[in-house]
Amino acid sequence: MAGLGDPAKRMAFSPPASLLEADEVFACRSAYGCLTQIVGISAYAAYFSDLDSASITASVLDYEFENGRRYHAYKAGSYPLPNDEPELERLDVKHHITLLLTGGNLHFAPLAKPNRILDIGTGTGIWAIEMAEQYPNAQVIGTDLSPIQPQWVPDNVRFEIDDCEAKTWDWPEDHFDYIHSRYMIASIGNWASLIRKAYKHIKPGGYFELQELDCRFTSDDNTLLPTHSLSSWSSLITEAACAYNRPIPRYTDYVSWFEKAGFVDIRQHIFKCPTNPWPKNKLLKEAGKFQLLAHIEGFEGISIGLLTRGLDWKAEEVKVLMAKVRPELKNRGIHSYQRKVFVVGRKPERGASEPSSTSSTIHTNTLRYGGGTAPPTPGSVASPSSAVGSPTAASGHGHEETGPAPSDQINAFTPNMPLKQEVIDASRREAEAEEG
Repeated sequence: MAGLGDPAKRMAFSPPASLLEADEVFACRSAYGCLTQIVGISAYAAYFSDLDSASITASVLDYEFENGRRYHAYKAGSYPLPNDEPELERLDVKHHITLLLTGGNLHFAPLAKPNRILDIGTGTGIWAIEMAEQYPNAQVIGTDLSPIQPQWVPDNVRFEIDDCEAKTWDWPEDHFDYIHSRYMIASIGNWASLIRKAYKHIKPGGYFELQELDCRFTSDDNTLLPTHSLSSWSSLITEAACAYNRPIPRYTDYVSWFEKAGFVDIRQHIFKCPTNPWPKNKLLKEAGKFQLLAHIEGFEGISIGLLTRGLDWKAEEVKVLMAKVRPELKNRGIHSYQRKVFVVGRKPERGASEPSSTSSTIHTNTLRYGGGTAPPTPGSVASPSSAVGSPTAASGHGHEETGPAPSDQINAFTPNMPLKQEVIDASRREAEAEEG
């Protein structure tokens, strides 16, 4: 598994400017090769060499191969994305991007001293490992269809091969203090059912947190046009997922499923993740560098399984689409982004009559603070009493509650606001200069 070192080192390094040039970015054999040149292979090795050994509880290694990519064998076909090394590297880069956007927070649920934590669709296991380090007294279980996790893990981590879409889960009801699921789009056939199962197996007073991506590209300033190949890709990939019986929800869909399942104190956090380093904001520019790296390295792997299985495309047709999409991914004159949505819900105490309440936080990803607001501690969320739109409501790292806010807290990346024309012009001039 590709790793990015310990959290402090991972948050400290930045890809050099050369990684953004079309002819030089991918001179490295893989994203992992580029990253290890930056942080050093010793940092990667040290991350796992200090961890104690624990065996993965199952081994399902009879992988399937299709169009040059490797796929899981257990419940073959359930998940249309590959599980080979390039994909694992992409997943770890995505983990780093998420920490950049969230200010280093692994979760938004207000956890105190959790005893049992479940990570659904753990992937490379990097989130589960870091949660185990953050909560050493908790038992963390990560489940996945593929045994692709490291064998050297903290004592309080266990990985299991399991299908979260199974009719019933093996664990008792009211069992976990916290259940986490992240980036499972195109792998779930019935999201409402998954959320109901999570509710069933969480202890009263416990939390379920779903961290997802709405993969549809969009822009606030119409620099992404319907005629762009990125727009076509968004439509094609969602159509293919539906045909494959793995519909991709919109970022606004999850809250209602939480409410219907019975969760209360529902908190929704929405982030905009730029496609490349086009934003003026330094944090977003940093996220865009890594997002571009993840896209260029992994876009074909994301697309080929869904398009060939869902829409009966030929592999050659997918490659043609990728050739059209890649220049647009690198074009800083196209101010495209995708939304990440984190939804947190609490299971009410047994016998308690608690009205459902929901608040939505739109993250502007700006480091400017007003009204004495301070960055959050890990896992912090707006308190239940913080009304949506209240200018005094607690805001986390680089975000503010929706509704009216002081003008000095709003940057050019505020949702539902057009970019300032001077920012648009400057970005276009920069892109033209690079292309020239």
